[in-house]
Amino acid sequence: MPKTREAHKRSLEDPAFCELLPMRDLLDNVMVRTDGSYVAGFRLSGALTYFGDDDSRNETKELVESLLRTVPEQSMRLQFRYEVVEGLTGLLARYEDHRRTDNPEALILDRYRVKQWSTKEAQGEYLTRLAAVYLIWDPERHRRLMAAAGGQMKRSGDKNSKHPFSLSLHKCIERSKKEHTDALAEFESIVSGVQSSLNRAAMGPERMNHEELFLEIKRALNPTLPDTAELRDFDLSPRYVSAREQAAIVSILGDAENYLNIDGLLWSIITLKVPPDGTYPGILRSLLTVGFPLVISTQVTVPDQRAVLDKYKKRLKKMQAAQIDSKGNRRVDIEAQVATQELIDIQAEILASSVKTTKVSLTIAVRTSLPAFSSHEYEAAERELSNRRQQVLHIVSQLNGARAYGESLAQRRLLISTMPGMASEDSRDHDLLTTHAADLLPVEMPWAGTPRTPLMLFETPYRQLIPFSPFDAGLENANAIVAAASGAGKSVVVGRMLLTCSRQDVQISIIERGDSYFPAVTYMGGQMISMSLDSLQTINPFDLEVDEHGPSNDHLAFLKNLTRFMIGDSGGADADLLDNLLLTAIEKTYNRAAMRSGSRIPTYSDLKDELENYHDEDKNEIINQEARLAATKLRAWVENGMYANLFDRPTTVDMSAPWLYFNIEQLKDDPKLETAMSLLIAYATNKRAMGKGNKRCVTVLDECWSLLQSPSLGPVVVQLFRTARKRNACVWGLSQAVEDFTGTPDKPNEFGGAILTTTATKLIGRQKGNIDVLRQFVHLNETAIHRVKNLGMTEKGKKSEFLLVIGEKSETTHSLYIVTTPLEYWLLTTFPREKWYRQYWLKKHSHLTPTEAYERLAAAFPRGLSTLDELPEEKSGEVMTVALGRSSSVAMAKTIIQIEEDALQEV
Repeated sequence: MPKTREAHKRSLEDPAFCELLPMRDLLDNVMVRTDGSYVAGFRLSGALTYFGDDDSRNETKELVESLLRTVPEQSMRLQFRYEVVEGLTGLLARYEDHRRTDNPEALILDRYRVKQWSTKEAQGEYLTRLAAVYLIWDPERHRRLMAAAGGQMKRSGDKNSKHPFSLSLHKCIERSKKEHTDALAEFESIVSGVQSSLNRAAMGPERMNHEELFLEIKRALNPTLPDTAELRDFDLSPRYVSAREQAAIVSILGDAENYLNIDGLLWSIITLKVPPDGTYPGILRSLLTVGFPLVISTQVTVPDQRAVLDKYKKRLKKMQAAQIDSKGNRRVDIEAQVATQELIDIQAEILASSVKTTKVSLTIAVRTSLPAFSSHEYEAAERELSNRRQQVLHIVSQLNGARAYGESLAQRRLLISTMPGMASEDSRDHDLLTTHAADLLPVEMPWAGTPRTPLMLFETPYRQLIPFSPFDAGLENANAIVAAASGAGKSVVVGRMLLTCSRQDVQISIIERGDSYFPAVTYMGGQMISMSLDSLQTINPFDLEVDEHGPSNDHLAFLKNLTRFMIGDSGGADADLLDNLLLTAIEKTYNRAAMRSGSRIPTYSDLKDELENYHDEDKNEIINQEARLAATKLRAWVENGMYANLFDRPTTVDMSAPWLYFNIEQLKDDPKLETAMSLLIAYATNKRAMGKGNKRCVTVLDECWSLLQSPSLGPVVVQLFRTARKRNACVWGLSQAVEDFTGTPDKPNEFGGAILTTTATKLIGRQKGNIDVLRQFVHLNETAIHRVKNLGMTEKGKKSEFLLVIGEKSETTHSLYIVTTPLEYWLLTTFPREKWYRQYWLKKHSHLTPTEAYERLAAAFPRGLSTLDELPEEKSGEVMTVALGRSSSVAMAKTIIQIEEDALQEV
């Protein structure tokens, strides 16, 4: 901006920006300020109470309040700093670093994901929230307080001092170093106590060393272009280059009435003028979740409680005197009566040592998103900053009577006080009890996902992009349950997760009654295997791994339960006797098969032969009769029986394929066969994770509630969920409601409850029916249940919303937006209109590769067809004609007319 000559002369007299920073040096994991104070910093994961109930929030508040009560009086200043920045702070780079595949289709899908996220990041769609606390300790004031309390205060110039005053430079350096070491040791003891309090409050503190403090200061000064140059000594420099000179990478370009211009970014400062009339946990949430960059800095000091009590006593006397007139008679003064009672209550609480009084100063720094340099950019930035400032003032005014105002004269000093570890005393503090001060600390944070393992990324309602992996070491297991009503996007969320897992070469197995995942599976090079009575695809339940010489105990238990399900219940038969009989017969079948020259893997025909010729060692005729009866009941499953093609043949399915998709739609007319086949496929696909390469395996059971209704197969499904982790695998169960797994509170399902205890991840969409299931079996609190009830409707082609529940803790509960790329959407959509159009498009573009055809389809209709009017090719019937591969009457008529016209032209 142009300046007058007088303004230019005044600017030359202003000190450099680095001289405004109260920082002297950084060493020994602390920052030393110009006034001699020591600063230690902690990154915080924060209080994860977004989905907590009142009890959990109050418990967190009590722990934070206990921290404030244990802070040293007068000598310690706590700065709680909360910052909202635009961008992902390197998340996409970490996401790409975790890619482990060479599959071209998976790489193409990943490239489109990263491109979509990068575009949104450049547009400012994503926000990252950072929380930290800085401990600012004044050692000199601490010594004076200790001396006033009766302790001994040593002076450097005393004759009895170990290092008396001397003109020797070497001795002065030794004395200064000794004083620094002693003060640092005392400061570290205080820091360790505060850190333990932060750990008890579940704040997740992470101590920053002095190099990290230096980088954090530079990032805070220039948040849009962070400088990663580390702190250096400059030994060869002709002059001393201080730490604050290296940290000051920006300049103040302008100082207007209501904002500061720092390297093109406009900053406006807002301070709390009147505190709220009453506070509660989460009172600042509306301020913490604003959708633009800001900094909230709350500094807390604990004054001398005796001096505070004296001040309250004087105020009490004034209020009591206000209720007496000049003649000594009582007079009515409502304000004085209320103030008197409040002062008496406060003094009682302080004297009882239950609370302390504190001085709290809350400063909010609002800034623009992008630097402005031209006149047009300045005008737009000023409007943007004005809107954001008014929005913050409006939010503060809704906090139980609180009021804030925009600063003008003290902008520069207050802005620097919001920087990391640079909080200083100001005249904006308020006297609050620790119970109220704890509510004004900006420490509430949303769940940050699993940052160590960014297998997949999800958007949230708080404009986050959080990483998540079911295989993260912090989770008990990778099992998952997905429950959502029909049309809520259940297939899309599972399909997207499976496609994302392919970027790490995870083996995928899907068992479904239908073909929802057929386009995605075929695109990834897999094949859909339709299981039917006439199918030539067989999975032998007796298969062993290459390096196995005999069945494991889990395998024996599975074969026993599957056989029990096949032969059914005999009514009067002894269940324990039959179980022991089948186990013995199965072991003998394996032993006999191992002695023959051909295939050493038995089949159900071998087991039937073993049962027919079974002779009990004790010559118990009842056992022999049970064996022959069981062999008779197996006739439908062996040799030329109805089900023999599916169970009594060598395995013909390549179980080593990356994608296996079993469609059991044609088995739905025989519920018994469908249930047995589903369980067999689930067990075989889950077991294949133990093969060569030890790759992770995901088995998807779509609508697996039918398995849990069987007394014989229910325990086997539970065992699959329990043992999947040992095989580096996981099982994902899908259904329309949670009660399909658990039953209702009046009629619970014992197997479903066991599955929930062995499932770490639950994805819950819109629910219909009995919501009490979520409260009793999933153990959701009222806040989470309210969120489930108010989940948004699925917007086809845009997003769907699910509640992610990990374990039974509200800290790891979060709301997710399932947003797909256009290519992923066309691979996963099950909307009938879009399914027909997808088939039409692929047939019309059969000369292209599947990838090219899908890319063109996604480019033509990036959000699908649900919001579009009927297309011309749909109106004419061409879509259905080409998709179904047959000619309609309209198409035939057009063809006849065209032939007649061609014939007339030839004539």
